[in-house]
Formats: sequence, C-alpha cells, structure tokens
Amino acid sequence: MKVLSTGRMYARDLIGKSKWFSTWSSVDIDDFFIKSELRSYSKFDLLYQDYRAEELIFLVTGSAWACLRNEQGLVRFGLVQSSILIGLSQLLGKTFSDEPCYEFYVAEDALALAIPTAVLKQRLAARPVLWQTVAEAAILYQRHCIKLALLLYAGPTKERLISALFQFGVSASIRSSDLNEGGVHISQEDLAVLIQASRQHVNRALKELEAEGVIALGYKRIDILNPTELERRALARLLYQSPGD
Repeated sequence: MKVLSTGRMYARDLIGKSKWFSTWSSVDIDDFFIKSELRSYSKFDLLYQDYRAEELIFLVTGSAWACLRNEQGLVRFGLVQSSILIGLSQLLGKTFSDEPCYEFYVAEDALALAIPTAVLKQRLAARPVLWQTVAEAAILYQRHCIKLALLLYAGPTKERLISALFQFGVSASIRSSDLNEGGVHISQEDLAVLIQASRQHVNRALKELEAEGVIALGYKRIDILNPTELERRALARLLYQSPGD
C-alpha cells in the first residue's frame, strides 16, 4: 500500500458521482474528502478488515475479493468493484460481535480512498439529513448484491458465466475508466470461485462462448468481442426471459 498525492481529482469526481454521496453538496463532501487519504494497492494486498482501523474505504479503481474468515480459514465469496463504500457499520458507533470476520483483498491493482470514521461521523452528526442518502444507497446496494448473487449462483454454468462477464466486463467498463474496455482481467480459477462452479465447467462454457464469437480467451484475460450480444443474453436472464437462438 502506498499513499498517493496524484489521482485525487479523479477520486473526488468519482465520489461525488457515487450513489453514496451524489446528493451531498460540494461543501459536505469536501469536509471529509480533504482529510481522507488516497492509497495505491497491489494485487493480494489487504484492503479492509472489520474494525482493523477506524476508517471507511471507498474503492476508486480496481476490484477486490470479499472474504469471510472463520474456523476453516479465509473463504472468498464475491468480487466488488469501484465506487463501493466499505465499512459502513462503523458509522453506527458500535462494534458488532458477529462472526466470522469480513475482509477484502485486492484482486487487481487498485486505488482507494481511506476516509477517517470520526470525520465522516462528525459531518453526519452536524447534518443528520445526509443520513438519508447513505441509508438509501446501502439499501439499494444490498438489493443489488442479492440480485447479483441469484444470477451468479443459480442456473446453468454458462448462464451464470454470461452474467458474470457482463457484470464485471461490459457493465464495469462503463462505470470505471480504469478498466480496459471490452476485457476482463480474471483467471478461469477466479471465475470458477466467483460463480461457484468447477474450473472444468467454466472452461467448457468459455470455449463455447469463444466458438460463438462472443469472447476471446487470453492469459488471465477474457476479451469481449461482441459486447452487444453478451449484454442481450445477460439482460434477458436478468428479466427472466430466454435469450433465444
């Protein structure tokens, strides 16, 4: 992890457009932003651990694995991308004793803004109306996660794979300029973890999509050759419609 002085303008613009703070005034955002720290992380770095530090993490670029630590060790259960705000429970002023512990590890090189918990709490205490935006964003994000979990964990492997490639490829490239448009930097092993399938089934489904001209396989990278078709299939599944022939 390295503290950066460059890139703060991009981070400030992104945080102002995010669902968490889009209705806040510039004065309210600047109140905590100027006291926050922009950091650079490398792959496999620990990005966040419950109550390890009194700060929230706003992911500016890159992605991270959401993990649970329990008696079996560290279990990866999802991938998060830019504009997520991690650590909201700290704003409630108490430490939850529920187990296991949540941890986030960088999946690809990333930038993140570390926001001191006390500074953000002070701003919310001074302007309680701002709590509404944070609460609404948290509810919408939770609903999004539930819907995404159903898409990634239920159904045939190929359909789950289409949803994952759309979510972390086509859709992500629209939301974040740090991702190379049309490509997904992820190994087949990680894809298998993401959609809770075997590597063999993922490999077979990827080769089918490659044969259909939708994607091209590279080294730990998947190029999306036909984003329109991928989007059509993904949205058809999202709307519980058959994508057809």
